[in-house]
Amino acid sequence: MPVVAMAQPPQAAPPGEVSPELEAYQGRPVRRIEFRVPSDSSVKPVGALSEQDEKLARNQLRQSESVPFDARVVSEDISRLNRLGRFRRVEATVQMLADGSVDLTYDVTLQPMVTAVQTVGNRQFEDDELIGGLRLEGTPVDPTLLERLCRRMEDQYKAKGYFSALVTIDENELEESGIVVFNIREGQRTKIAEVRFEGVRSFSPRQLKKPLKTRESWLIDVIRDGGRLDNDAMDEDVGTIIGFYKDRGYLDVRADRTVTPSPDGREAVVTFMVDEGQVYTLRDLKLKIDEGEEPVIALEQLEGLLRLKAGDVYSEAEVRNSIKGIEGAYGVLGYADARVERQLLREPGRPLVDLQLVVRQGRRYRTGVVEIRGNTSTDSGVIREQITLLPERPLDPLEIEESRKRLERLRLFTPRSVKSSIQPEREDDPEHRDVLFEVEETSTRSFNVGAAVSSDASVTARISVTQRNFKLTDWPDSWSELWTGEAFYGGGQTFTIEALPGDRVRIFSVSLLDPYAWGTDYSVSTSAYFRDRLYSAYTEQRIGAKLAVGRKFGSRWSVNVPLTAEKIELHDIDDDAPTDYFEVEDGDSLLSAGLRLSRSAVDDISFPSKGSSIDLGVTQYFGDFEFTRLSAEYQRFFKIDEDALGLKTVLFFNTHTSYIPQGQDDVPFYERLYLGGSSFRGFGYRAVAPVGVRQDNGEVSEDTIGGVFSFFAGLELRRPLFTELVSGVLFIDTGTVDDSFSFSEYRVSVGFGFRVYVEQLSAAPLAFDFGFPILSEDTDDTRFFTFNIDVPFR
Repeated sequence: MPVVAMAQPPQAAPPGEVSPELEAYQGRPVRRIEFRVPSDSSVKPVGALSEQDEKLARNQLRQSESVPFDARVVSEDISRLNRLGRFRRVEATVQMLADGSVDLTYDVTLQPMVTAVQTVGNRQFEDDELIGGLRLEGTPVDPTLLERLCRRMEDQYKAKGYFSALVTIDENELEESGIVVFNIREGQRTKIAEVRFEGVRSFSPRQLKKPLKTRESWLIDVIRDGGRLDNDAMDEDVGTIIGFYKDRGYLDVRADRTVTPSPDGREAVVTFMVDEGQVYTLRDLKLKIDEGEEPVIALEQLEGLLRLKAGDVYSEAEVRNSIKGIEGAYGVLGYADARVERQLLREPGRPLVDLQLVVRQGRRYRTGVVEIRGNTSTDSGVIREQITLLPERPLDPLEIEESRKRLERLRLFTPRSVKSSIQPEREDDPEHRDVLFEVEETSTRSFNVGAAVSSDASVTARISVTQRNFKLTDWPDSWSELWTGEAFYGGGQTFTIEALPGDRVRIFSVSLLDPYAWGTDYSVSTSAYFRDRLYSAYTEQRIGAKLAVGRKFGSRWSVNVPLTAEKIELHDIDDDAPTDYFEVEDGDSLLSAGLRLSRSAVDDISFPSKGSSIDLGVTQYFGDFEFTRLSAEYQRFFKIDEDALGLKTVLFFNTHTSYIPQGQDDVPFYERLYLGGSSFRGFGYRAVAPVGVRQDNGEVSEDTIGGVFSFFAGLELRRPLFTELVSGVLFIDTGTVDDSFSFSEYRVSVGFGFRVYVEQLSAAPLAFDFGFPILSEDTDDTRFFTFNIDVPFR
């Protein structure tokens, strides 16, 4: 009777052991080895394997014909056949022959072939995101591979916050048709209910939470899609915590994290576990130039750039800043390869470290050719306007990086695609190094629909079509170029058509801006607009056009010359409105020409924390009225505090004044000066101004008529609260508007507010302010709450 050795059944011998049934034939001659497919196979009827499959199988065998039978070798051959993944089941059958030899037969069941791949139950991911890169069709079913793919999909869901997601294979469908069906049960998105810390003794949880990406879920996360579990973010946060401690001298710190989900999987508690260790002190600090190099910068000057000294708590952040400062100093001189290497020595058993910084100066280079690649549509001149490098000037890596950032701020290229690199020196010109800037074109057309809600303008919708890379002279050669966007493209101009319909304000405009007109340093902007504004006592309608020419002088100074033509009409004036309103009810035409001189020296255009700006202007009006408006504004930013996480407390001082020397009678009331609302918190919109005399009875009106002199001075302290997303504000606003040059009716308000930064909503923060007038006039309209919310939709 034949003896059967099963490869995978429950009674099979454990791995590494030999079946006793096989040992019974140990040493007998093997006459023949063959493969066959049993009759119960669903793949093909009983018979031999295909030539290709049999060749593959025989290549795995170490037991051969005409040699003694070795039970251990046969067991190992069975294991190798199983590991191929081509066979679902392998059995070895040994049959004794009359002459004492044996025949060895392997009965193999082929794995079915994959005919198709499908997903069922996925709503958060498209099919292509889950199985788009798989190439399973036409390959044997590999259970191990399918199991790995299930776990990979679950990891994709976990990365999106679905920690209870489960992915399985429909085994029945696979058996019957060869179709791989991934059954997906997404479950509930897991929100972070709480972030905890264990082992933290030296810092408060609030200090540690500030730089972390892992945060508790709260209301704003409905918009930001935040407050959810993310494995990558949590792992990154572990590194952030370690860096936080090392920046404060805890060089032996260790950290890890755990996740404790709720029973229903909807919420979880994330716990960061910290072993702080000791605080290390910098015992000795030495700075030296590498041996064999003559100092380009005196050591005394370099030591002045160091951010720490002996006796200080050792800080990785201050060491990095010191190295950055020294390398930057060399970069300005053209030593683009200058590097500072640190050598840190600890004393065993004591929390003391010695630090030596070795400066490797390298060679001095000048800027060679500045090359641009990747701009398939955008004019090279548009890019070069942002690159401040000049040939033959010292090759400065910081200037290269600043040019790269300027290109990114253009928003003409794929985010984070702008790259810069210093090319190797050439043998024929060792004193110069070329610089390469690489960009990647992206779509710059946008259609935006949104809404703005503010206490000054009520509710306003916004519909706009914008092309940020417009080129007026690139006319289409065919209709297809026009519809595909290939025409009017590549010049770096901004073309916008915008409609702002609202319940109080309606604006429709078309505008074009060329920041570098005709390849020069001059900017040109032009616009045409219709504006309809509903005030409490009348409706104002303006139709106008504007042309402005400007130029920058260096990186700080700029001059702008605006020319404006407007037609202004008033409608629906209330009977009890001031007489000043009725004096201009028939409509007027105004022309104006202005000159504006500006200087900006702030560290960040969007969110400055230090520096100042000055704006001086004069505008002359012609037409139905002739008068002159003088204006001046000064802003100053003071960085009061900055923690190691980069969160800054900023004090902002702002003062501005305007004056029309001709007097009130020469100026229509709608061109006079007003304050209030967001421009003077604690007071209503345009409420800080002289009031008029009613047309119907000659009594004092409740409506303001504006003045010819305005002055404002305010202080605002802004400090991040829980994260950089939310800041608290304390402010004091002061100022006046009068019908002559006078400070007699001065107003003062104090208050507090909040700024919420949501990048998905608006580049400007959501502003909420509560103002309390402490010095006002009897005729003033006060307002407790001022807000501004800008919500775009796509």
